[in-house]
Amino acid sequence: MKHTTFTNSLWVKTMLCGAFLLLLSQSVSAQAKYRNNFRTGVGFAYIVEGDNSGALFSQQYTREMTDRLNFSLSGEYLSSSRYDQSSKIFSSRKAFVMFDASASWDLTEHETYGIKVGVGPAFRRRSEIDLVKGIPGGAGTSPGITPEANFIHNREKDYGGKAFLEMDFYSDNRLFFGGRAVGYIYNEGSSIFALSLNMGYAF
Repeated sequence: MKHTTFTNSLWVKTMLCGAFLLLLSQSVSAQAKYRNNFRTGVGFAYIVEGDNSGALFSQQYTREMTDRLNFSLSGEYLSSSRYDQSSKIFSSRKAFVMFDASASWDLTEHETYGIKVGVGPAFRRRSEIDLVKGIPGGAGTSPGITPEANFIHNREKDYGGKAFLEMDFYSDNRLFFGGRAVGYIYNEGSSIFALSLNMGYAF
């Protein structure tokens, strides 16, 4: 009888201890419960060469590798233009389709907000039309507003890299919003600086 009572008591204690450890492990791993997130963003982009500016639209998937290290894949579309007040026409139009991968590091690891810095390789396909004076007409050009000026057409592929600073605020376990400052540098063509607002969902 005593042996049965001891066995039952040990079983109850084991169950209680197991339940406590389970609850503890869930609270410790709360941040790591949703290791994937998807975010969409819209922002303002400035193209350094040519003084162009426009809208940048982005989609990004991120995988949390550790508590601080993250890996991301992104796709962006940038449309920009420059308006010539004296000629009353758009003297430049650019459209970029960009893809990149990046690794980022969480500087804070806080429950309600996060600050990350990251770098990674980048690739883009750019389509450009620029009004250039003193360039004779020919292949890849179209007439401008004067005989001395022509629109030059470019379609090129570039590769380079990006660096960014990102801040997120977590409204609950899954939804978050924030902002990002990012710079892109390529082997050809102009560099880009952009500021954007983001919203995301963790899963």
